[in-house]
Amino acid sequence: MSKTALIVEDTVANRDFFERLLMQAGFDVQGACTGKEALEAISTFTHLDVAIVDMEMPDISGLHLITQLHRTFPDTFTIIATMHDDRSLMESAFDKGCNLFLVKPHGFMDLFKLLTQNDIEELLTRPAHVLDQFGLRPFHQV
Repeated sequence: MSKTALIVEDTVANRDFFERLLMQAGFDVQGACTGKEALEAISTFTHLDVAIVDMEMPDISGLHLITQLHRTFPDTFTIIATMHDDRSLMESAFDKGCNLFLVKPHGFMDLFKLLTQNDIEELLTRPAHVLDQFGLRPFHQV
């Protein structure tokens, strides 16, 4: 079975970049620019390995979308991507089922390495991580 990914990003250049990155990592990729498009795409998948979800979209929050996504695909490795490096936002994302909090524009090559050098099942067993200007590190609740 091929590896599948969903990229939900309303900025076209960012979505294209993520799509190319995951295609290079061996994923079949579907892109969406709104939450509505993402939910329609989810309904066409039989399985979903990875989802990269922008925190702020025109019609839905990334947190709401990952909640919906996990109802259908609870074992999806979920990445929230945002420019906001805010601890309370990270906590909210991890509480909703996020596995990795990516602070744009950092960490794209680290994300590529993570996805190409690990099985998704193994990644799902890891604690929540943050990927930012300091690299990949576990997120510690206070």
